[in-house]
Amino acid sequence: MVKLLIFDLDGVLYTGDEPVPFAVESVNALRRRGFTVRFLTNNSSRTRAFYADKLQDMGFQASEDEMMSSASAARRLLLERSPGGARVFVIGEEGLYEELGPEFRVVGPGELETADYVVVGFDREFNYEKLANGLEALLAGAEFIATNLDATYPMPGGKLLPGGGSIVAALAAAAGREPVVTGKPNPAGIRALMADAGAAPEETLLIGDRPSTDMATARNAGTLSCLVLTGVASPAQALALPDVLKPDFIINDLRELASLDCLKDGGAALLRENHEAGKES
Repeated sequence: MVKLLIFDLDGVLYTGDEPVPFAVESVNALRRRGFTVRFLTNNSSRTRAFYADKLQDMGFQASEDEMMSSASAARRLLLERSPGGARVFVIGEEGLYEELGPEFRVVGPGELETADYVVVGFDREFNYEKLANGLEALLAGAEFIATNLDATYPMPGGKLLPGGGSIVAALAAAAGREPVVTGKPNPAGIRALMADAGAAPEETLLIGDRPSTDMATARNAGTLSCLVLTGVASPAQALALPDVLKPDFIINDLRELASLDCLKDGGAALLRENHEAGKES
């Protein structure tokens, strides 16, 4: 029985600053049915608090502690590798800088050879100078960390813009090195959300719009997956996916989520469980 629903953000719940049609009412209705909801995004440009506020402003129920971003996943990885802190050269935006926190000292162009890590995410001010600085730090021995490899991200009207992965690809080509990726399809983020919610993989459904990250993450974590066709994947692309990226379910929009077999009876059962737990306490 599915208990935990984990939603991607861009292309699933909103595009740009506009909520995806039917997303708000669908997600909130599933909460009322008793499902636990969490959020998992590869976008590193903002903090978890920002994303929670953005969802709330659109009408979703959401909180910062329900959120996992590729930037916060990067922080988790760096803390595992360097619990005492480290020196980091960052290519990214405000969210990545803030999520790294005070344990990690950001180094500038004059001290690139001292960097322990180069951490790269989405950066709308990326330029040749940042590319050259990142290369210098990597050639001096820094480890290469990428928040995600998403080549594009969706905007309203079906428009696509270059994503963080396009920036990572430029630096990888220059350095001749591949990075460690902290966001999807690395399952570390989804596993942390499952642990926090007390849900097993077979009790978890990941809902996303990008097979190469969302469906791959679900497979890597052993969870169920649902592809929603409101983001980057077209119906034709969904039907042509290789077996390794095929989702368990495909839906046109989030209105259809509640009718999936894995959710039909789960909500009622969860509400009964919650009611019984309340009486016992």
